[in-house]
Amino acid sequence: MLRATLCVLLISLSATAQGGRQGRGQPAAQPGAAPTGITGRGGRAAADTAAPAAGSLDFYNFDATAGSIPPIADAAPIETHQKISVNGQALAYTTRAGYMALHNATSGQSEAHLFYTAYAKEGVSDPSARPLVFFVGGAPGVSAAWQDLGGLGPKRMKSPDDPGWSDNPNTLLAQADLVFVNPVGTAYSRPDRPDRGPAFWNTSADTASLGEFVRGFVNRNERRTSPLFIAGDDLSTGRASGLAAYLLEHQIPVQGVVLFSMTMSPDADAGDAQYITLLPSLIMTAWQHKKLSPELNRMSSEQIAGQARQLASREFLHALYKGDRMTADERAKILGDVSRMTGLSKNFLVSNDLRVTLDRFNSELLRDQQRALSFSDSRVTGYAPPPAAGGRGGRGAFVPPPPPIDFNLSALSTGFLTAYEDYLGRELTFKPANNGIFYLMSGGVSGYTSTGNDSASLATAFARQPKLRLFVGVNYFDLNAPFYATEFTLAHLSVSPEVRAHNITVSHLEAGQMPYLDSKALAKLHGDLAGFVAPAAR
Repeated sequence: MLRATLCVLLISLSATAQGGRQGRGQPAAQPGAAPTGITGRGGRAAADTAAPAAGSLDFYNFDATAGSIPPIADAAPIETHQKISVNGQALAYTTRAGYMALHNATSGQSEAHLFYTAYAKEGVSDPSARPLVFFVGGAPGVSAAWQDLGGLGPKRMKSPDDPGWSDNPNTLLAQADLVFVNPVGTAYSRPDRPDRGPAFWNTSADTASLGEFVRGFVNRNERRTSPLFIAGDDLSTGRASGLAAYLLEHQIPVQGVVLFSMTMSPDADAGDAQYITLLPSLIMTAWQHKKLSPELNRMSSEQIAGQARQLASREFLHALYKGDRMTADERAKILGDVSRMTGLSKNFLVSNDLRVTLDRFNSELLRDQQRALSFSDSRVTGYAPPPAAGGRGGRGAFVPPPPPIDFNLSALSTGFLTAYEDYLGRELTFKPANNGIFYLMSGGVSGYTSTGNDSASLATAFARQPKLRLFVGVNYFDLNAPFYATEFTLAHLSVSPEVRAHNITVSHLEAGQMPYLDSKALAKLHGDLAGFVAPAAR
């Protein structure tokens, strides 16, 4: 979800999770306000920068105060026919890229046009019985292009250093037809009138607009009886959950929900729970960077994760609960155990009262190497320049340290937008209306009002459809969505015992924020997803 100016984007990241997830110590975003700062445990990608002031000459950001824009013409999507090789077998498919108009139910007037790409396997005797997966992008402003060319569509970008593309043997197209849709203000999707943009930039309107897209797509393409799946990524997992509940409420059956990186429940990030649910991810990161003892470093990821869960849920939990009531022996024991499992010194743990924030951990773990972690994938590090003090010899005014750079996202972003726009033009023969800017991660959404709760949306969807199925990818190295927080959220999901026993699939992956971008993780993810989707085929 990324372009070369990603660092600017991460600075402007807003507290815009669909379920209202806020960063630790961060003020809640105000309704209608422009995004304010880094959110989550270290800042998820991305909402947007504030809209330019009226009358300013901004050639990139979408201006919701502008008087008018040229209309996007209603037209059939551009269609091509392609063929790839999957495990030595030819897979022929039809691609469609274009816009779908969203019409007001009362006036019949078009309110916005959503840009999408769609892929349908050819030679299917009854397409209406074939599963259909809708991918709805990431956080507000983040395009579904990442899931498309990043790892789940029929073609996949080769690498940041080689921004071409090749056949994707791990595409989900072998099991289901795929639709990648971009909400208003994302990719080429636009409101028909600039001043109507803010009307879409809130949870309920975002959900309703995507619900109308799904309804329109299945009707126009005669896919009303296709088993439907909704897939969300990053903070968009709240969007996917809410969309599933919305569709079921409006009598559109949904078979399943796929969450690649689940937004944690507020309870998982409140009070001392935030340190308990974060600790296992800190341990996994220290293990990855060989900061533990030789016997711990030799453990597998599953083994060290098990050790981390056990420490967090037992001794560490009890220590935080007891606080100053701990005996000297108890305090010495917990300090020793946490130090041994995190690679942090006892003095550092004492100075933080055992409550280590992500920022403090990031500053300390690799301080001897002058390197810092990527919060989206803690396996990736980069040079961390010392904070500037200002003036010659540091005698000037204090300059606060810059927000952390996500070296992983910066590296991944190199060439991705170039590759995707080239892919749209050469492979899908699509040209945007009005020479529009493709908003990959920012620039098209100026301020987002987040309401609701992801867990409540999922619980509502399961209450409406007890046969609904849920797939959750749990990523060990995504510090923005710590894996133990995801497990906590799932454990406290309000569903029936039958649903919990039979309808929820969890896939643990050695990956960061977007597991499909990791070739090794993608192979496992594809196998798990294929097994999840395949039973729905009729």
